Amino acid sequence: MKKRQGVRRLLAGIVAVVLGMTGSVAYGGEAWAADTSSGGPIEVRVNGGRLLLESPPFIHNGRVMVPFRGISTAMGAEVRWDQAKQTAIVSNGTHTTSYTVGQNHAMKDGKAVTLDAPPLLKEGRIYIPLRFSAEGLGGKVVWNNQAKEAMIYPLLTPKEAEAVLSKMSDQAMTFLKNKDFEKLAELAHPNGITFSPYAHVDRQKDVTLGKQQLRKGFNHDTLYRWGEYDGSGEPISMNFENYFNKFIYTRYFAAAPWIGYNQSKSEGNTVNNASSQYKGAVIVEYYFDGVHPDYAGMDWESLRLVFEQDGENWVLSGVIHDQWTI
Repeated sequence: MKKRQGVRRLLAGIVAVVLGMTGSVAYGGEAWAADTSSGGPIEVRVNGGRLLLESPPFIHNGRVMVPFRGISTAMGAEVRWDQAKQTAIVSNGTHTTSYTVGQNHAMKDGKAVTLDAPPLLKEGRIYIPLRFSAEGLGGKVVWNNQAKEAMIYPLLTPKEAEAVLSKMSDQAMTFLKNKDFEKLAELAHPNGITFSPYAHVDRQKDVTLGKQQLRKGFNHDTLYRWGEYDGSGEPISMNFENYFNKFIYTRYFAAAPWIGYNQSKSEGNTVNNASSQYKGAVIVEYYFDGVHPDYAGMDWESLRLVFEQDGENWVLSGVIHDQWTI
C-alpha cells in the first residue's frame, strides 16, 4: 500500500512539473485552465487569425468562457437568440447546436451533449465553455494556459491541414511564381478565385476572377477596383498584371522561410477575418520576416492561399496578401 501511495505521489509530481513547463492541459479535447491566478488577457485565434472580440473571454471556475456570438461568427457560423427560452442556436450548415443559459447540457444535431460548464449571461452577452465553442461546430480547440491563448480550428488542425494540402498548396504557389495561369485555373474553385489586397476579406467587394479570366493571365488590360489602399482610402484601380506585381507575388513566396497551415505568423493593423469569410477552409500562409533595419521588422509580408472543398476535391478559393500598413 505504501509503495502504491508513493507511486501516486511520484506521478502527481511529474504531472505538476509537466504542467509548470508546458502551461497547458489536453484531456479528451477539453480546454481546462490549470492556473486561474493570472489576470492577464486571454487571446483567441481561429485558424491562426487573432480575434478582436467586443467582449473578452474570462476564466470561471477553472473553465475558459468565451463570447458565444463573437467566436461563432469568426468560425463562419450563423447565430440566433431565443429570448423567451434564453437559448442561443448556432449553425454552420453542417452542425447545429443550441445552448441554454444556466443548463449544463446542449443539443448538437438533435442529440444531447453534456457541457463541462453551463453557459453564462454576463452584461447582456452569452458565454460558453471554450471547448464547446469549437466542438459544437465540429471543430477542435487547443488551450495554452501559460500564454493564455486559445487556438480554434473549425475543420483541420495544422498537422491535418499540412497532410492534406501541402502538395496542392506548393503547386499553386509554383504556378503563381511561374505566372502559369492556365494551370492555376485548373486548381481554382468553379466560381473562381477571390483576391484580397490586405488581411481583411470582403468577398462581396473583393475581385473574383473566374477560370476563363485567369487563363487570360496578363493578356488583357481590364481595370478592376481591387479595394482601397489602407490608410489613404484611395481606390486600388489597376489591371491584373499590375495587381499581381504589387499585391500577389511581391516576395519569392515559393521559397518562404515559414509556412503555416491554419496558422498565422503575420500581425498587421488590419483584421485577419479569413475564417469567417471562407467557411470550413484551410488557409496556408507563406511568410517573410522584415529585413530592413530602418523598419524594425515591420516590413514583413505574407501571402495566404485559401482552399475550400468542392465535393470531394479541394480547390483554391482565395489569395490574400498581407503586410504592415499605415
